[in-house]
Amino acid sequence: MSQETNTNSEFDKSKIYENLEKIAQPKDYQGKIPWIVQQQIADTNGIHYKQLKGKLDEYPVYELPVNPVKQGLMLDIGCGWGRWLVAGANKGYLPIGIDIRVQFCKAARNTLKDHGHSGYTVVADLQNLPFRKDVFDLVWSFSVIQHTHKTRLMNCLGHIHRILKPGSFTKLEFPNKKGIRNRLGPVKSERNVRDRDKFDSWCVRYYSPKEYRSFFDKIFGNYRDEIHSFLGIGVLKEDLKYLSGKNKLQVLLSLALTQIARIITPLKYWADSLYYIAEKEDKERDFDSIKAVERFMEAHRENPTNNMNLIHLLVCPKTGGALTWDEENSRLVSIEGACYYEVSEGVPMLIEGEGKPL
Repeated sequence: MSQETNTNSEFDKSKIYENLEKIAQPKDYQGKIPWIVQQQIADTNGIHYKQLKGKLDEYPVYELPVNPVKQGLMLDIGCGWGRWLVAGANKGYLPIGIDIRVQFCKAARNTLKDHGHSGYTVVADLQNLPFRKDVFDLVWSFSVIQHTHKTRLMNCLGHIHRILKPGSFTKLEFPNKKGIRNRLGPVKSERNVRDRDKFDSWCVRYYSPKEYRSFFDKIFGNYRDEIHSFLGIGVLKEDLKYLSGKNKLQVLLSLALTQIARIITPLKYWADSLYYIAEKEDKERDFDSIKAVERFMEAHRENPTNNMNLIHLLVCPKTGGALTWDEENSRLVSIEGACYYEVSEGVPMLIEGEGKPL
């Protein structure tokens, strides 16, 4: 790998195997969506969903803000319970998600199934994306990467550039340090001031548009930004369907301010959340990666429910080299790295610190 990777095995394990169902599922629960989604809805969709924990009647459904495609591979970094994987599938992409939590990776696959879609998930660290180069048509992430240290962020951008197909693009959502609401409170919060320089802290980091420009210029050499939302991070038009009261009013105000800022464009830099879009330079694509994607797509057509079809696209997070499937022991083996990675209910555990010696 071209990026330096800092690892903390104890920290990784605390996240990988974290129990996300903080409150046990009630015995009489008969909801239409899994209890884990009910429990995690405020953490994944925003604090304006806090009042809906345990009360959702249906999966919240969102539109991915990109043009539809006939066929393409999409990676969602920090897929959570799978809302953006479904959104990607609805736009024509075959979605692949990574999350550091194995419980989310399993939940996301169930979410796709419940929506009649196929897709894939891998346990991975965003600073060390375990995929071949030149394979994805779109790399997406929403309200995730800002929870990581700057070193993780830059490593992540480097890997995104590596795994994108030439001429393809990434679209990432980040909070804006200059945003109206952000600078009045969250930017100066005690936790963010205290923990932002701690490598393993998951507090939100806030950067200015100028700082984001320097990040993207170092990796891509080009980028553009788009307004996303005011009065909060991750506020979406679809939230109107699910929220009520003051939370609904917040969404309405955010949408109104966003429309005004699209007309008076300098105002977008007062928005609390921005999209950053960068395209990989169009050059000759790696031949081995082309063949790997072809093998993956063939395996997908034969059995779209087999998550291990992903082996054609995966690499060892320790060495960046090939992995082989040890069916007898249900594990992925890196000969070059002299280690193996466990597979939990079909989900590969491709965290560098999870590699076990052969």
